[in-house]
Amino acid sequence: MDRDRVEEFIQGGKTFVYIDFSGLSQDEDFCKVIAVAEPAIAKYPERSVYTITNIANIRFDSHTKEIAAKYMEHNKPYVKYGVVIGFDGIKKMMAMSVMQMSGRENLNFTFTKEQAIELLLQQD
Repeated sequence: MDRDRVEEFIQGGKTFVYIDFSGLSQDEDFCKVIAVAEPAIAKYPERSVYTITNIANIRFDSHTKEIAAKYMEHNKPYVKYGVVIGFDGIKKMMAMSVMQMSGRENLNFTFTKEQAIELLLQQD
């Protein structure tokens, strides 16, 4: 199940990693997906990966926020640019807070995987 939530693909000559946290509600489940996603991202050269992270229908509390910040900090050297999809207003505020905690600046927000790919293909 956890491996099914991380997809690596190349499109337009760019390496993408899609991480699907959608529907998760327990920290243990987030950690299982992170355990697959971190090495998938870290195997690429620094600043070479484009990430799409799906957070639709998740339960996001302060502990989850800390887990996400550590995860994003770990991935920071490898990610050239990332997009978060599947948010509502509150989740967007939490995601922006996590982004500040992790020191990441190369992150954007959109609504669908297709929109995220289109946006990332435009990034240098």
